[in-house]
Amino acid sequence: MNSQIDYNRYELSKKEKIKLLGLSLLITVLIAFLFYNSPVALLSFIVVYKILKIKFIEEGKTNRKKLLENEFVDAMQSVCTSILSGYSIENAFKEAEIEIKEFHSKNSVMYKELVQINKSIELNIPLEQLLDEFAKRSGVEEIENFAEVFYYAKRGSGDFVRIIEKTVYHIRESVDVSNEINVLIAAKKYEQNIMSIVPLFIIAYLRITSGDNMK
Repeated sequence: MNSQIDYNRYELSKKEKIKLLGLSLLITVLIAFLFYNSPVALLSFIVVYKILKIKFIEEGKTNRKKLLENEFVDAMQSVCTSILSGYSIENAFKEAEIEIKEFHSKNSVMYKELVQINKSIELNIPLEQLLDEFAKRSGVEEIENFAEVFYYAKRGSGDFVRIIEKTVYHIRESVDVSNEINVLIAAKKYEQNIMSIVPLFIIAYLRITSGDNMK
């Protein structure tokens, strides 16, 4: 069985490490040239690298969780559709594995989780236990809420299918609203980043054209 992913931890990929190194060097050179005009300031590289590394890891962790959340909703939507079509809950998860592979590819995080879950089901491990463990590893509130509802719905005597269908519907609505908000925030952040760069161009212009005054 494959090792389970802890979504609260994140390791930079080779591509991300190269990007981190290049960006750290660029920022260090800018700091040394624009603000101090001295090679001694290049020693700030270590500080810049560490600060950016923390930022890269946090962004990577957040993006992976958001990706997992969106794929999870698609997977549970597939599970609901299969259950309403007459599939058992276990077979519904197998169908979801197939659909997520087709929709998101076999490299998607949720596809790998579904493969793991379905293998564990074959070993007679209770599905509610598997979802609970997955939810704890994910660190995603919507997945944790679903796992909790699923546990009590499966152990209880209520209309299991109806409860799961309503839960998935509410999660889908919540995730869609969250995605819309994130798009708006991303646009504002882009504008802010542009405004933050403008002073650097002004300082660079003054450094080049009025170096003596900048001293």
